[in-house]
Amino acid sequence: MSTAIVLAAFGSRHKNAMASLTHITERVRAAYPDIPVRVAYTSKTIRGHMKKAGEAVDSVPAALDRLLSEGVTHVAVQSLHLIPGTEFHYLLGLANELMLRQGGFSRVEVGFPLVAGEAGVEQVADAVLAIAEQGRGENDAVLFMGHGTKHDGNVYYEALHRAFQQRDPSVHMGVMEAEPGIDAIIERFTRDGVKKAHLLPFLFGAGWHAARDMVGDSETSWKTRLEKAGIQCEAVLKGAGEYDQLVDIWLSHLHDALARMNRC
Repeated sequence: MSTAIVLAAFGSRHKNAMASLTHITERVRAAYPDIPVRVAYTSKTIRGHMKKAGEAVDSVPAALDRLLSEGVTHVAVQSLHLIPGTEFHYLLGLANELMLRQGGFSRVEVGFPLVAGEAGVEQVADAVLAIAEQGRGENDAVLFMGHGTKHDGNVYYEALHRAFQQRDPSVHMGVMEAEPGIDAIIERFTRDGVKKAHLLPFLFGAGWHAARDMVGDSETSWKTRLEKAGIQCEAVLKGAGEYDQLVDIWLSHLHDALARMNRC
């Protein structure tokens, strides 16, 4: 039995986003010093851009094929996504395919993304609320900004918002590609009389979406839209993978995946 770990991130070309990936990779290697750790990107678009820039990175299938050729028999693929959306479900299908394939792995287990299940919502909400308390004024609002998805997994963003509100009504969740979007956030903040908001990306890494679409200077960025509504903004450009309390949750999912694999 030869074991390896693959960290599966969506990927980013932005230098700020690399802080999250570097941090979690170091944490995983420190926790499992005897197991090889590989990094792969699930986004075909990001891989294409990186290849053109001379910075080729493996897809998950390529990383797994490489490990198979090296004689690895058991692999834990840890999702570094925030919620169980399209990319995570792709990893589940890939794991099944590679175990059923002739000459494939003996076992491939996939670690859950950051938020998984009702208990996961509560666990992440507690960790995020601890982050929200840092550096805020007494009457300030805190807005965590997620990517959002058309996948059914978007319900996890809505569940997180409800969990935040139950703990602290001044902490909010919004998403770019679904609801609740910036229009709903502005309406909510205006209704509540919010004068200042702390903006924090709820993304694995604080890459282009955070720097440009969330807190950039364009007319359509969330920060610009909020400021035009009379709400002062202060941004914290850190990705989820830079916070140890959130990385601890990803590591617990990886530990569970390795435990399941070793029982088989």
